[in-house]
Amino acid sequence: MDSKPTEISSSKMFDGFNKRYKHFSPALGCSMTFSIYFPPSSNPSDKFPVLYWLSGLTCSDENFIIKSGAQRVASIEGVALIAPDTSPRGLTVEGESDSWDFGVGAGFYLNAKQEKWKNWRMYDYVVKELPTLLSENFPQLDISRASISGHSMGGHGALTIYLKNLEKYKSVSAFAPIVNPMNCPWGQKAFTNYLGENKADWEEYDATLLVSKFKDVSATILIDQGEDDKFLHDQLLPNNFAEACRSATVPLLLRMQPGYDHSYYFIATFIDDHIRHHAQALSVV
Repeated sequence: MDSKPTEISSSKMFDGFNKRYKHFSPALGCSMTFSIYFPPSSNPSDKFPVLYWLSGLTCSDENFIIKSGAQRVASIEGVALIAPDTSPRGLTVEGESDSWDFGVGAGFYLNAKQEKWKNWRMYDYVVKELPTLLSENFPQLDISRASISGHSMGGHGALTIYLKNLEKYKSVSAFAPIVNPMNCPWGQKAFTNYLGENKADWEEYDATLLVSKFKDVSATILIDQGEDDKFLHDQLLPNNFAEACRSATVPLLLRMQPGYDHSYYFIATFIDDHIRHHAQALSVV
């Protein structure tokens, strides 16, 4: 199977283009899709910094591209948006689609250790395979200037990937992230099934614990959290992460937003701030 990306759709937006691609992923052992927003450019030699967006439970690579409206400011700031899918697909593993919060659409951006879920290696896909693929096939992208963001499960992915790879990313932000998965039902379910019972393995994918180990954070971490989010108190636990950041003297801007829920209406309201947050970090040489 060809691992080179094939374009499957293209739509003009704010003078740039949303393009969707399909390729075979050796890391995941299946075909994958990803989306890119290319900002407008008058010079063919321009190279754009990139912002990876990791989506949440049940999502694909399309949700953010279609719903967020991030392209408006990305087009102005000259930042390319990269949106991968949220899990392997089409592997027909028994039980992969039995529940909405585990399996297909719920990869949790980790490398599974349990044999049954061995193809669930979204951490390697996002951190290693996808950047290499982009670098080899899209000369207009400057992969050396990258930032990362995400929502809910994707916010968890963005924070943990950033903290463990500070040399790869200039900045991080998140909307309503699962910041302490070891202590919430979504995380406990995913970690038990993907990683097994060894809690030391769980700690490698928990931002609240990682922030005390990887403290060399130069850009302020930006998090927006809706106060009317129905998952706030049992799944998301932002105060746990805020306290860990205070203890580790890691710069965090946690903005609690009154009246907002967990939806893309919330994301669309504040996405401009996040794009500008990353554009500033990506412009610093």
